[in-house]
Amino acid sequence: MDKKTKESIKELASQKKYNDIYDQYGRDIYLKYVPRKIKNEEIKQLKKEGRFEDIFNKYGEKAAKKVAIKAQYEDRKNEKGILNAVLWRIKAQTLKNVASIGTGAILGITAGVTPIQLMNNKDRIEKNRITYAHEIEDYNKKINTYAEEVKQMRLTDEEIIMKVMKDMWGNIQGYGAPKKDITGFLELDLADKNGVGMCRNMASDVAKKLNAINSKYNARTMIVNLSEDGEYQIANIETKILKNEQNEQSEEKHGAQLPEGVLNTLENVFGNHMITLIDIPEDKLILALDPTNPGIGIYKNGEIKMFNSPEKNGIEFYPRYYSSSVLASTGPEGIKEVIEDFTKSFQKSNLTEEEIEEKYGLNAQNEALNKIEEKKSKRSEFVKSIEVSIDGKPIMNIEDNNKEKTDEKHKEITR
Repeated sequence: MDKKTKESIKELASQKKYNDIYDQYGRDIYLKYVPRKIKNEEIKQLKKEGRFEDIFNKYGEKAAKKVAIKAQYEDRKNEKGILNAVLWRIKAQTLKNVASIGTGAILGITAGVTPIQLMNNKDRIEKNRITYAHEIEDYNKKINTYAEEVKQMRLTDEEIIMKVMKDMWGNIQGYGAPKKDITGFLELDLADKNGVGMCRNMASDVAKKLNAINSKYNARTMIVNLSEDGEYQIANIETKILKNEQNEQSEEKHGAQLPEGVLNTLENVFGNHMITLIDIPEDKLILALDPTNPGIGIYKNGEIKMFNSPEKNGIEFYPRYYSSSVLASTGPEGIKEVIEDFTKSFQKSNLTEEEIEEKYGLNAQNEALNKIEEKKSKRSEFVKSIEVSIDGKPIMNIEDNNKEKTDEKHKEITR
């Protein structure tokens, strides 16, 4: 495309003559240069008028199928009730062959989900609960201590979310093949500074910590399938990727035994990435957190939208309901949780789209990280300012002083 053509298209777009772009330059150019909001509004109107053929011609097969599925879902809901409709939607989503593996630009690798792993999951989790009881207890003690420290900082929800993701990356060795990978307790791989894990371990670890900080979050994991390519900008959190033989062996373990076409189909159906979902009741929102590639999005109308991905050429996260319900649960209640989440994703938020973006978007994420550092600095200055000193030399701070008094009282009681 020459410079003159580009300028002409941009001029039409600035004048909001979107149909002229379509008429003169065709569907591909129209889809590239027209804002998503405008396209969504027209698709809704065409759907309302029953003009599905026009949707197909102007927006393509993928958009037409998406609208058709939504229309069928609404019909089923009206005729047979929401439970029947949601179960149908989950089945349709599970069987649909959509985007293909990975992104390359960001860390997907695998959620570690295969048909074999999904079998007898309940028995495996219960067995692991007994076998690894000591490790589970130690991990829970650590995150409870961590949660108390975070609570004392009096952070906002956005700041808590960003702190937990940043601390997760800062307190482990890095991203790589997990050593334990215990079904039902994937977070145990990130229990200490030598921890190594992938998306499934990170999503589980962040969920556990957020629930320890505030039960209102109801943090849980969801398996998604990442689209093949696109742009994604992580928040200002340093990530550490370990490149070694162990990582290569892990990737071979999950896929080398299968032909590429079969592997892609499996990942399309069962997913290749795991994220964390949390509730923000006061905003009536379900947030989608990607701890592996630090960022925040929303689970809205049955779809995941990440704020760290641009509208025109972004990474798509496709929920994988079946895998999530089986892997993250100890029984039939898994499907119930997935249905509840799916249904709740259609609730009307207390915030407008612009307010949601302003509160949780990429700029807000980085601003939250800055505020956390400011609060840590102020706290450090405060502690330093209340140090008790003799002749200008600090001898103890208030925390040491309180500890000494407690120890002295204990001595008196035990004498």
